[in-house]
Amino acid sequence: MPNESTPLLAVVRVDNRPRHRYPHSRVRRCCTCLLGTLLVLCLTAILVTLFFVPECDPRRHKHDYKPCIPKHPFYRGGNGNKGWISTLGIQSDAVDIFDILTKTPNEAKAKEWSEYYTSGPHLAGKNLSQAEWTQARWDEFGIPHTEIIAYEVYVNYPVDHSLALLEDKPSNKSSNSSSPNWKVKFEAKLEEDVIEEDSTTALADRIPTFHGYSASGNVTASYVYVNYGTYADFEDLVAANISLKGKIAIAKYGKIFRGLKVKRAQELGMVGCVIYSDPGDDGDVTAENGNKTYPSGPARNPSSVQRGSVQYICEYLDPCFGEIC
Repeated sequence: MPNESTPLLAVVRVDNRPRHRYPHSRVRRCCTCLLGTLLVLCLTAILVTLFFVPECDPRRHKHDYKPCIPKHPFYRGGNGNKGWISTLGIQSDAVDIFDILTKTPNEAKAKEWSEYYTSGPHLAGKNLSQAEWTQARWDEFGIPHTEIIAYEVYVNYPVDHSLALLEDKPSNKSSNSSSPNWKVKFEAKLEEDVIEEDSTTALADRIPTFHGYSASGNVTASYVYVNYGTYADFEDLVAANISLKGKIAIAKYGKIFRGLKVKRAQELGMVGCVIYSDPGDDGDVTAENGNKTYPSGPARNPSSVQRGSVQYICEYLDPCFGEIC
């Protein structure tokens, strides 16, 4: 008879025979045990190799190679095993490759090549002759299958540019008119000085001052100084109720990537962004402190202009870095 201790739910077995989840259960259990054991052994071998096996040096065992597990990719095994270096098609042992990489570079060649590459403009997609010269050098070195391949890429080139500061100067005839009569108060040269000691500064096809991937257009508006144009700088202006929409941002180079300055200005409704190198950021390395300017010394030439891209590169980074945008 049911009472207060009788379970509300009862299990009633209708078949007393043992039931298996799947056929061949013993074979599967054995395979699982073997695979688990193999995994443990592999993990143990890796840990032993990383922490207990000594690092080999073929320079020390060149004639009497002692077996060991090498850690440097150049030292992949002995007895004729050249490791991944052999996949490059270079017929040499690891020791020879190491000697080539450490002894071949010399100061004179580095200066010669650097002088050649900087002697002419090399804006992306321009100066094919430099690519052809490089290909010829690689052929001389015996590097097989060198070729120059053309790609269709999205990149802009400078056509024209100007930067001027306007002021309202009413003429006598229109003194009673409320419409502004803009006059140029200051116009930036936007061109670096020609330096006699550096012939590249006088090239007819030298690259004008511009920012890669900057938008084309012509805007006239009031300007707002935004310090370095960091997110915090813009937030301070917003908190101070400074009107930014429809204005032009004046930002100093530094602190963050130049593209982020432009991106934040655009997000806040600004129509343009001018970025300049502030002499105050040169520190103590200035002509005023007794340092000679380029090319005679380490100080920056006063007319030098920084060039570069203002693309929104942060949008192509890993999502974990998204906060920098």
